[in-house]
Amino acid sequence: MADPAGLVHLDQAAVPGTHALVIGVGKYPHLIGGQEQAVFTDGMRQLSSPPVSARAFAEWMIQDYNLPGKQLASLSLLLSEAVPQPFTNPKTEQSYDVAIAEINPILTAVKEWKARGDSSPDNRLIFYFCGHGISESDDMALLAADFDGDDDNPLNQALDLRQLMLGLEKCKASEQVFFIDACRSSSDTLLSKSGMYAGQVPFLPGVRPAGWPRRLWLPYFATLAGEMSHAIPNEVSLFTGALLRGLRGVGSDNPEDEVWWVSTSRLQEAIYHFMAQPTFAGKLAGVQVPTVRELPVFDMHQLTSLPIVPVYVGCREPIYNQTADFLCRRNGMICAERPAASADFDDPQAEWTVDLVFDRYDFEAAVAGHVWFKSMDVRPTYRRVRLEPLP
Repeated sequence: MADPAGLVHLDQAAVPGTHALVIGVGKYPHLIGGQEQAVFTDGMRQLSSPPVSARAFAEWMIQDYNLPGKQLASLSLLLSEAVPQPFTNPKTEQSYDVAIAEINPILTAVKEWKARGDSSPDNRLIFYFCGHGISESDDMALLAADFDGDDDNPLNQALDLRQLMLGLEKCKASEQVFFIDACRSSSDTLLSKSGMYAGQVPFLPGVRPAGWPRRLWLPYFATLAGEMSHAIPNEVSLFTGALLRGLRGVGSDNPEDEVWWVSTSRLQEAIYHFMAQPTFAGKLAGVQVPTVRELPVFDMHQLTSLPIVPVYVGCREPIYNQTADFLCRRNGMICAERPAASADFDDPQAEWTVDLVFDRYDFEAAVAGHVWFKSMDVRPTYRRVRLEPLP
């Protein structure tokens, strides 16, 4: 039986620690394509990416998240998916039935998550949501699986994000990070009917008590206000894919030379880069612009190995990319190569994209019997290598 609050990871030794709440809503029984479609759906349909994205984020948090002094203490996971599957904790290998991401379990999970955050002012809270969202100005409703657009209270099965963030002012946890992977397009009808709230309000806002440390809170949004978010069906969404690449090292820096840290600001830079990069986002590159509302700068995650950096290798004149043989060397040894025969069939002038560990590399392009050469340090966020004949 699933834990009603979705708890799938608990480390009671991590005090203070990081407490995460992860929600992925893809199956909406009352929206278009559902079993009992409501009269009013505002054009919203079933989603396949959110459960995949939420699982991927939860697995990364449990397996790889590393913050000395604030290691992962708990993680709750709630999903709504077309074919429910157990979740296996990648550290303990214990299998869990997953709580369904309907509004009542979500409210229970939110309250227990806050209570865990209240255990120490040095705690960190992480909130992740992927699913349908609607917004108007600063108001945003995150739609639970049982959302049905009820005429009496159309957002009764939604979570009011703005009120949630305001209410957490009264939580002792001094660092609070929100990842919102959802559309922020408007539904005037639903929001106008809901009055002053955009969904359920787990706790009311208030003043942070004197003596508590300042709250550093940071909401990352998958897209600009008023715009849509996108995903390839049945795959991790663009935003979550970019987020994970950033957390794995593309959003890192080593200001003290030895330790690589992913900071809040570098993470946003990495997310923005990938979502605008055609080799990552394909035809959706630049379609949505990730943003943040506040950006206090602090460390998010410490790498346990050197970062892997995306490198884009091409000729100064792109027309030569389709006939060039590319290679790169590390310490004199060939570590990666792309022969001309492997050029992108659909876009033969495209750059060669290769992921390389932080180091110095020599890059070469063999073009019409000539070799063009360049040496470069490869470090996050990314590097672009332009090869051309030597003067």
